[in-house]
Amino acid sequence: YRPEIYNANSAAGKSYQPSLKHQDYSLTRIVYDREERSQLAIEQGRFVEEHFIKPYQAILEQWSANYPL
Repeated sequence: YRPEIYNANSAAGKSYQPSLKHQDYSLTRIVYDREERSQLAIEQGRFVEEHFIKPYQAILEQWSANYPL
């Protein structure tokens, strides 16, 4: 998780509607190479699996059953 990459200048609204057309963000000056992004994606995936998916798998399956593909 790297909070600096989101670079928002205002609090989030009640509903999430992302758009780069809004003026409430700043372009980040941080440059990430493909290797670093790949490593971050793998680390984030492992973190989510360990701390979110596995502990709450039964609840997530029940919840997702209410939403057909």
